[in-house]
Amino acid sequence: MYQPTKLYLDILFDDKIKFYEGDSICVKSDENNIFFGYIFTKKVIDSDIVSIIAYDQIRYLIARDTYIYKNKTASQVLKMICADFNVKTGSIEDTNYIIPYRIEENQSILDIIYTSLDLTKSFNGNQYVLFDDFGKVALKSYNSMKMPILIDCNNSVISYSHTTSIDKNVYNSVKVSVKNKKTKVISTYLEEDEKNKQKWGTLRIFKRLPNDFNSVQAKNYAQNILSIYNKLSEKIEVVCLGNEKVRAGNLIDIIIENNTKTMIIEECTHTIQNNEHTMKLLLSNV
Repeated sequence: MYQPTKLYLDILFDDKIKFYEGDSICVKSDENNIFFGYIFTKKVIDSDIVSIIAYDQIRYLIARDTYIYKNKTASQVLKMICADFNVKTGSIEDTNYIIPYRIEENQSILDIIYTSLDLTKSFNGNQYVLFDDFGKVALKSYNSMKMPILIDCNNSVISYSHTTSIDKNVYNSVKVSVKNKKTKVISTYLEEDEKNKQKWGTLRIFKRLPNDFNSVQAKNYAQNILSIYNKLSEKIEVVCLGNEKVRAGNLIDIIIENNTKTMIIEECTHTIQNNEHTMKLLLSNV
């Protein structure tokens, strides 16, 4: 889940320059827009340094609220919420899948948005990245976030670690149930990968589907969930030279243990200090 981008900035104290909590702040280089957000915290240190913490607009979506909506796509839900919270929006791709009905009571706004995106992924397999694009909230498909960057863990990194696991969000058995609205009969559908069951044991997920689903939709849903989660979970942490264009949500290619993989950046921390730019990336398999 994408979290607000946070900026830590230390500047020399100057009593002629006035800025306050809530003021906007941006960071640019000669070629790139790096950060646009709003000051949340400032701290004066020994009358010499002002330390600032700022966030992008996603910070305003950490609030809690209750939403009830019907027949909306995830992109429509995002636009609705951003309008309610006066959050500026930019490019928001159409997520296509229509969510029939949701009651989200006293939930984090971000959780409400990500639930709609998870439902979209579960029912049609399409995955999207939510992020703040220099002052405008954007929603783009994974394919739109691919960058022409290759990181070679054997040659061009400062350090790395590689973790594989079946402990979380890995399933080789998917069982779903749905109740017929007319007959009230509950039907179940099971999709499994016997080969991976032999390797890992039975890792099952169960889902109760809305009553208006038919048997074909229920079976397709189970197959789709199996195709998404029936694989090892991979995480790579890498520290390397910085690239201003890289951000959480980007897909990049990485060479690890003589294999080239396309992975998504879950977390990205840029550090610029003494004219040196490094970045720490947490990547996961798509």
